[in-house]
Amino acid sequence: MRRRISLPMKLFLICFAFVLSCIILISQLSYRYVQKEIRTNDIYFSNQILDKVDQYLTVNFSSFQTILFSIETSVKANINRPEVIKKQLRELYELNSNYVNNIYLIRDDLSIIGGSTPTRIFDEPLADRMPMFAAASTNRLTTIVSEPYLSKYSGWTVTMVRYLNGSPDPMAIAVDLDLKAIEETLFKINKQEHMNLALITASGQIIAGFSEHTGPLDVQDHTFSIGKTSAQQILDTSGTSLQLHRKEGVPVSILKKPTEKFNWFIISINDESRMEAALSRLETYYIWLLAGGLLLSLFISFFIAKYIRNPLHALKLKMKKVEQGDLTTSISINRNDEFGDLSRAFDRMLQQIVELIRGSELHNEQERKLEIQVLQSQINPHFLYNTLGSISNVIHLGQLEKVDVVIGSLISLLEYGIAEASEKVSLRQELHNVSDYIAIQNIRYNRYFKLVENIEEGLMDFPVFRMLLQPMVENSIFHGYNGGGIEGSITIHAYRADTNVVIEVIDQGEGIPADTIKHILNSEWSDLEVKRKRIGLNNIHGRIRLHYGEQFGLNIISIPKEITRVRAVFPAGLFKGDA
Repeated sequence: MRRRISLPMKLFLICFAFVLSCIILISQLSYRYVQKEIRTNDIYFSNQILDKVDQYLTVNFSSFQTILFSIETSVKANINRPEVIKKQLRELYELNSNYVNNIYLIRDDLSIIGGSTPTRIFDEPLADRMPMFAAASTNRLTTIVSEPYLSKYSGWTVTMVRYLNGSPDPMAIAVDLDLKAIEETLFKINKQEHMNLALITASGQIIAGFSEHTGPLDVQDHTFSIGKTSAQQILDTSGTSLQLHRKEGVPVSILKKPTEKFNWFIISINDESRMEAALSRLETYYIWLLAGGLLLSLFISFFIAKYIRNPLHALKLKMKKVEQGDLTTSISINRNDEFGDLSRAFDRMLQQIVELIRGSELHNEQERKLEIQVLQSQINPHFLYNTLGSISNVIHLGQLEKVDVVIGSLISLLEYGIAEASEKVSLRQELHNVSDYIAIQNIRYNRYFKLVENIEEGLMDFPVFRMLLQPMVENSIFHGYNGGGIEGSITIHAYRADTNVVIEVIDQGEGIPADTIKHILNSEWSDLEVKRKRIGLNNIHGRIRLHYGEQFGLNIISIPKEITRVRAVFPAGLFKGDA
């Protein structure tokens, strides 16, 4: 018979395997990530150094070009004054001697006019100048950069040559670069950044940087190799980075970058042993981390199996009942620890939630009624203010016979407006109220605003808010007809659209600017004068949304000088019963 494993033991084994596997997985992923980041950061850092070296060479190239053009200008200006040319060559050399070995002119017989002290004294023809002079003569508009060579006067150097155009005698301008100055800069970077940098030509010759004492390299006769791989093979390899091994098997990382101005390469060669040592220390750390994780997983698994299962199960059962809607559930956990406190706190929380839900329901209902009443109370004083203004204008114009008409209409409006705010009225009642309102405005402005009713059959008894249409009609008079400045018709159109009922107030007046439409229904617009004029639309919009939902309310469509529609959208289901 197979031995039965108890539930606590199963829980222990599951927790142990889970925690230990998580620790192993996280350790391995973090180790791989750190290893990758170390290599990536090292390559990125090395590339940054190579870029800076290239910038340094670019600046030097510009300086050498400036020297060549300066000499060319000076020689052309003093072509028949050799003493002046010699003096200027000497002065230019002394001014730039910190990074050039010599500045001179090469004649066609390979003799020179030099700027440094030795070449001012000895100007004999030298055969090693022939390739440079010939290249400059062939490419008279191009600056030629020679291969590195051993000069009698400048030592190991590179020469920049440019043909002197416009001279009666064939001549070329030459500048010997001070490769030792460049090499000192590279050695300084090597020392500061723990790198091995060098400049090499496309053929693999070392211009500056590597010495015979450079660790990972075999340097001989101004070239180098790594293991069995020559410098030329390294340059021929595609890509900017590669890894090789020395003869002893030590890995070496190589980065190469072509220079922008010279036909050279910047090479960085670093011994991988330093990185391997860092990764080895990292491996030791992760081994200890795994050992600690093993002990930690044992402890956690034992603790979970012993102390969590039962109270956790009870809490889960209680929460499940709450999730199903039973807020009166009571499953006690008689423990004098955190689980007992949590269970009692959960019971108190349920009780508070029940009380809050009941209080919130009452509060929301009261707040909803109060907001509707507040919105209604904001509208009534606004219309009363405008109507009294109409009476004032009639008296001011001397039209006393119309006072009774205005007062009669005002009485009808007040009787209509002071009724119960939450009481719905039919669309027919609203149209009658608007008719009284327009009659007052016709007298007030001495204009004729024609009211056109276009109501779909069956919608005359559609229930709407009291004082719904009057603010919309007032908007047409104020915005569309310039506050009574011009006259025109006002159309009230009611129709069904899918599951909605739409009531529109339309005018053919001036229209509403687009920037005003953006803000006209915004309850946070703080300009008091503008707010006083548009409070009706804003409040109608708020009442509809508050009562029926965010998808309903007002929207405004206006084409300047053509037409403006203020559209109120209601749910069509109001006919089936409305609270």
